[in-house]
Amino acid sequence: MQCILVDEGAKFQCRLTRLFEVLLYSVAMSELDFSNDTVLVSGAAAGIGRAIGNRLADAGAQLVLVDFDADGVRQTADTIGSSATALVGDLADGEAIDALVGQAWDKAGPITGLVNCAGIFPNTPMLDVDVDEWTRVLDTNLRAPFLMTQSVAKRMIEADVKGSVVNISSSAATLARPGVPHYGASKAGVQQLTRNMAIELAPHGIRVNAVAPGLIATERVMAKAAGAGKVEHEAKTARIPLGREGQPDEIAGLVLVMLSPLASYCTGSVLLADGGFTLGIPRY
Repeated sequence: MQCILVDEGAKFQCRLTRLFEVLLYSVAMSELDFSNDTVLVSGAAAGIGRAIGNRLADAGAQLVLVDFDADGVRQTADTIGSSATALVGDLADGEAIDALVGQAWDKAGPITGLVNCAGIFPNTPMLDVDVDEWTRVLDTNLRAPFLMTQSVAKRMIEADVKGSVVNISSSAATLARPGVPHYGASKAGVQQLTRNMAIELAPHGIRVNAVAPGLIATERVMAKAAGAGKVEHEAKTARIPLGREGQPDEIAGLVLVMLSPLASYCTGSVLLADGGFTLGIPRY
């Protein structure tokens, strides 16, 4: 804010306003200090998960990054440096999740934050979805967040650790479209799961919230948009009131806020971040 004013009283008021803005910024930054936190992030090999890992690292967090893509998750950890540990695991394997969380806890110490970002989204017409594909999507996108949260929460409660969980849902939880019956169902499930877990974990000082992104310009989305998915991508973008895709880092910023004390009175919420995509028809 510039103070281009002649009146001395107005200049003084302007300086006070600027000082207030600086103080607010300082308070916000202190609330987004994760230097005393260990956060487990699933789906950290690329896209939104990688962006979340990078933002948390910048905020001082100790990180455990999990993904079935060994090269990708190790690359994320290597980019971050010594504050990040990479673990390779397939979260569709429900029996492996508790051991994976135990390994994370042993390596990095008590976990205070969990981000369930791992997800898969094959695009298959409903009549062509077979049982194996349906099961893998639901196991990865819905069962895994439940089991990850359950495993982390049990350890938090036993160690008397207060913490926060953020689940990554999607605008597809409420806006139906062809080709994603399993993905949409799984993300709708994540939103209701978030609410139920929030109720049960609140007495233990554990908050559970969700962020629901719309069209986000991840590597995979943009690669598809440049090829076979170009027409679909352009149609979606045309419906977004803000007129563009979101960026992974924009979602990561919201996740940091939901993990932080800035959202200390917030639990069971689903924060929609879709540029207005699900509001309705933006223009005629």
